[in-house]
Amino acid sequence: MMKAEPEFIKDIHLSFNDPLILLKDVEYLIVHHTEEIGWDIIKTHMFHQDHCGWSGIGYNFFIEENGKVLKGRGYHVGAHAFSYNDKSLGICLAGNFDLHTPTKEQLKSLTKLCIFLLIRYHLPTTQILGHRELKGVTKSCPGKNFNMDQFRETVKIQTGNKG
Repeated sequence: MMKAEPEFIKDIHLSFNDPLILLKDVEYLIVHHTEEIGWDIIKTHMFHQDHCGWSGIGYNFFIEENGKVLKGRGYHVGAHAFSYNDKSLGICLAGNFDLHTPTKEQLKSLTKLCIFLLIRYHLPTTQILGHRELKGVTKSCPGKNFNMDQFRETVKIQTGNKG
């Protein structure tokens, strides 16, 4: 039985074109950025449906510029990282972090969400990856201004996590 969803994760009940498949195992948390400026969860969801031909938003969770954490696919197989979708949760932050940095609210929410998910799935902080850290990825996602090592260290300090 799944544990109750924490209050800070909001479900806006997105509509998907096809049934979603429940994730069996989670080995990684993968951080992304929209790369587009001004995109929110709805614009991203519509783009993934209309232009990519997907069932809907590919990310499991989405963090708006104001720090609000929204459920995308939730705990279902995503469409965010080739060959990792069935063993990871994709977390996307609104913004282009090649040009800007995440807002303080986004970083605070991302930290809170990652801590919750690390505990839920018994994962070490080393399993938090930026999309660019995956084998075969050539893009900078989640952006050259997003320091993954620094972020993992922040999470590690806040959790006392040794990994």
